[in-house]
Amino acid sequence: MKEGLKKIGGFLLLIALFVLVSFAKNEQDKKIVNAVNVNINATEGDPFMDKKDILNLVYTRLDTLIGKPIGNLQLNEVENLISRETSVKSAEVYVKHNGDVHLNVKLKKVIARFKPDSTSGFYIDETGKVMPWVSKYSPRVLTVSGYLNMYNRYLVDSAVHVDLSTHQKLVNDVYDFAKYVNKDPFWKSLIGQVYINNEGDAILIPLLGNQEFLFGELTNYEEKLNKIKRYYKDIAPKMGWNKYKEVNVKFNKQIVCK
Repeated sequence: MKEGLKKIGGFLLLIALFVLVSFAKNEQDKKIVNAVNVNINATEGDPFMDKKDILNLVYTRLDTLIGKPIGNLQLNEVENLISRETSVKSAEVYVKHNGDVHLNVKLKKVIARFKPDSTSGFYIDETGKVMPWVSKYSPRVLTVSGYLNMYNRYLVDSAVHVDLSTHQKLVNDVYDFAKYVNKDPFWKSLIGQVYINNEGDAILIPLLGNQEFLFGELTNYEEKLNKIKRYYKDIAPKMGWNKYKEVNVKFNKQIVCK
């Protein structure tokens, strides 16, 4: 008998909890949205979008959230809309108990820009993914220009001439090289541009000095960069900083100055 009463009591308790939760949800759904708060990871990502851009995106593509009952909001749609933006890394949308809607947005951080002569080009972010160029903001990152489709020209296919972002050898090599350069304060402050010549070789153009460094492919970069350091330390001070215009470091264990 006692066991039966316990089971009945437990069942009634579950029903009471269900009714209480349903009532609380119904009351929450009736609340009106008074504010929409946008939080952007300004210190981690690049500011391709600001709070005003996020709100304009939501309000023009979906609807104004202010004044709407919480129960009428399609939070998943809002979250998906923001997440689909090319410069957005991730988005989270939720409602607090007071009825305020929060849009938490993480923006991507790019490490290099590909700039062909005929188009605006594209970026690669810190994870190695291609990201379309955005006009709103121009980050100070390594820029790769020139005859980009000629890089590693003996292995590329015709698709590269139509869509340069499919040139995986170029994208992957630039990504690895840019990551290495960004970790070293010396190289990050010195190297601003990589130019691909019509032979498919990469040329490093430093922000200081008149020399250009013929690099070949952007591989074995630690060894080649060490040779450039040797040039700055041992050769240029002795021979003169304006003596040579081109310094070739592409060949193994050689530094050829012209």
